[in-house]
Amino acid sequence: MADLNAAGVVCYIQNEKKYLYLLLRSSKHGEWGPPKGHADDGENELETAARELFEEAGLRNVRYVPGYREVLKYTVNKKDKKLSKEVVFFLAEMDDAEIRLSHEHTEAHMATMDEVEAMVPHEDLRQLYRVADAHLKKAR
Repeated sequence: MADLNAAGVVCYIQNEKKYLYLLLRSSKHGEWGPPKGHADDGENELETAARELFEEAGLRNVRYVPGYREVLKYTVNKKDKKLSKEVVFFLAEMDDAEIRLSHEHTEAHMATMDEVEAMVPHEDLRQLYRVADAHLKKAR
């Protein structure tokens, strides 16, 4: 089991024949990525993902896509200790609702897959979006 557990949401809207994905820019390190965060005591994965999505982007009315549950595992340094972290991601369609950013982020952007490839700095996160994109195209 991971030392740290978290969950997040890959959010998208369909624009004509392509998908646009929500990216948030972290105020802490300036990197782009999906809304995600640590689980609170007693929360399940989906509850954590939904709470983080609301806290970080102000989004509550999303439709979760069945069959998409991706897990990223990596190591983080916290207080001079290496800890394993596991983040479970869900996929959800959002309305064209207005995004309300928390203090944790400075910008939001609805990105094409080409923009995701260019803006997201970590290969595992880029792969997460590729899997989401393939899942949506297969479901059409």
